[in-house]
Amino acid sequence: MAFGKAIELATSNLERYQNQLSILSDYYLREVQKRISNIKINGDLSHKLAGNNNICFAGVDGAKLVSLLDKKGICASSGSACSAGFINPSHVLLAIGVPPNLAKGSLRITFGKENTIDDVKYLVDHLEKSVKELRKI
Repeated sequence: MAFGKAIELATSNLERYQNQLSILSDYYLREVQKRISNIKINGDLSHKLAGNNNICFAGVDGAKLVSLLDKKGICASSGSACSAGFINPSHVLLAIGVPPNLAKGSLRITFGKENTIDDVKYLVDHLEKSVKELRKI
């Protein structure tokens, strides 16, 4: 009986949770497209996990971008989930046709139920500044 109740609780708010993540992701992607040039959004936007976003930034080293964001308290990763911790571009990004030089500038952001629209605004502000800084190097 306890397992059944756990499933009931886990699924009772699933639609609302997915909707919240979609709102955050949609806002994030719109703002990044509006404010940062030379990007490539990876994956099929209509068939993705609601809170998962992967974008390549041309002329940017993804590891350095992650480091700059980390200094602002933002948790992110370069590449796909299955390539985290590797220096080479993600084999997943390469398999979907992202050129190696562009794949090296990838950033993966995942939103969760604790994130708010203010968190996304903070992220985009610092992402824009960080990308501009790295493109000057």
